[in-house]
Amino acid sequence: MFALDTNILVYAHNLKSSFYPKAMEFVEQVLAEEDVEGKSVVGIPLQVCSEFINVITRQSVEKPLSLLDAIKVIRRYTVSLEISVIKPQPTQLSTFLELLETITSRKKVFDVALAATLKDNGIEGLYTVNVDDFRDFQFLKIVNPLV
Repeated sequence: MFALDTNILVYAHNLKSSFYPKAMEFVEQVLAEEDVEGKSVVGIPLQVCSEFINVITRQSVEKPLSLLDAIKVIRRYTVSLEISVIKPQPTQLSTFLELLETITSRKKVFDVALAATLKDNGIEGLYTVNVDDFRDFQFLKIVNPLV
């Protein structure tokens, strides 16, 4: 299973972004894919849900969503489409601290937290535009689907 990063969802729902058409096409495509057991091949980390709502409602976004519209987006994915929400595990803090010891910049703290969630859940990869932010995590396949 792969996870979606915040930037992919933001681009897919920001109508004024130059990435919008390609991001929305990708999200619709990947959310429709299923494995041999009929389960979705992609999940959305809980952290990404909160980051998406925070970012897509900012006035600095070219065409921000209202808070209620942002909530509807997350509900559509997680309730209507039944996309898995990838949640932190009891080992989150330990994994987070171990991964953090390998990083030299405090600027990556939230990326490390996301990586810890993915690692603890056995997630294979991450779809993100910010490929360089996750290169240090050898256990993840990092893919930018918008290039």
